[in-house]
Amino acid sequence: MASPTLEFHYDISCPFAYIASTRVEALAARTGATLLWKPALLGAIYRATAAPQGAAGSASDVFNSTKKAVTAQSMQRTLRRYGIAYNPPPQHPRKTVNALRLLYAVDAAERTELTKRLYRAYWVEGRDVNDDEELLRIVRESGIASASRTSRATFSDTDARKKLETATAEAIDRGAPGVPGFWIPEEKWVDFSGEKKTGRLYWGQDRMHFVEASLLALKHGGQWGAVSGLKSLMPRCIRSNTLPRKVKVEFWFDFSSPWAFLGWTQLQRLRRAFGPDLEIVMKPFLLGILFREIGAPNMPMLAISPTKAMWSRQDHADWTRYWNAVNAQEGSTDANINFHWADIFPIRTPTLLRCAIVDTTVVPLLWGYNGANLIQQANAPDAKAKLRTLTAEAKASGICGVPTYRVFHQNSSGGWENQGGVVWGQDETNVVEDLVAGWDVDDEGRRAEVGGTHRGAAARL
Repeated sequence: MASPTLEFHYDISCPFAYIASTRVEALAARTGATLLWKPALLGAIYRATAAPQGAAGSASDVFNSTKKAVTAQSMQRTLRRYGIAYNPPPQHPRKTVNALRLLYAVDAAERTELTKRLYRAYWVEGRDVNDDEELLRIVRESGIASASRTSRATFSDTDARKKLETATAEAIDRGAPGVPGFWIPEEKWVDFSGEKKTGRLYWGQDRMHFVEASLLALKHGGQWGAVSGLKSLMPRCIRSNTLPRKVKVEFWFDFSSPWAFLGWTQLQRLRRAFGPDLEIVMKPFLLGILFREIGAPNMPMLAISPTKAMWSRQDHADWTRYWNAVNAQEGSTDANINFHWADIFPIRTPTLLRCAIVDTTVVPLLWGYNGANLIQQANAPDAKAKLRTLTAEAKASGICGVPTYRVFHQNSSGGWENQGGVVWGQDETNVVEDLVAGWDVDDEGRRAEVGGTHRGAAARL
């Protein structure tokens, strides 16, 4: 087919869109896509989707302190993995409406360069992009030809204002809960409810492997499984899976989480990848009790905007599709993931979790198994006490949800040392793999690679 189109929705005020901006050009080059930079007002998206943080807020504003700590650690890890300069401003978020209008006022061919300059001014140099004079200085420093034609009057340019409004409305209509958003107009797909659609939006810099898979799949009838090396699209810092010493991975879970279920389906692949020197320790605990202890809502899906909740359902379907395609490419060693949302949700899992404590070998069955003898053992006082202990340990370890992974390397004296802190979410499997292989968050010499291509040179709200 002809070169596919990739539209990139972003706002200068979003750090995740900033990260995506350092990666998106290389992605477009690898896939042969025509890249269109489409700035959009994040605050307007928040307002239109009734995001709980409000139009002027940041997504982390509504996080509890434990979740804030976990996501901040994840952010720092991501910046290290891609080698991205980052020195956030003391006041965030800043208003960017004039900066975004400015991007539509300059020539389209110059938008890319000015975007990069504005991102650097905001996220590296700490400059106030809400100050019009500062914006004009940034334009002059960028060296673009349109700099000589910009002035204070540019911020009131009717055409630029209209283009920004149109692009923001497009992002909202396409189902964006925030930025960065990636729109592929040619993609034909079926959503989680079975509806056939044309045109697809992906959200988040941590979903760019889905974007790349879809762009490459357009040459093969839209099937991800036809894309060579699908698993390698998730960036890795260390390509080798050879272990220099024994490694232990803790897998913290509750049967009530559909995301923990997806993470669990990938544990056997992780074992195969690293061999007998990798030990996986199952850590069942009561997620609902943890949520109560750390001040999280018992039903996180009800505490987010309807648009984000809809995206989350589709995202789960995307991950199921992705892992099934990876499994097929690797010889269908594992069973196909046939996921079904529970008719009653959330489900009560204390008995199931205690069964997992009594006999860890039955965990594969417990996603849909019931046995009278096992339940009797699970109701014993020691099993109940162990579950309470594990739940307390989860809180003490700084865990905010499931699945959560903690990686430990054996040192020369035989003890265990945590590497990389807490890793939350099955969507960070590639981070877990790197930590198992020996990458460290302070290791700036080894940067994330995609499909064997070095990504370190290029410097979701």
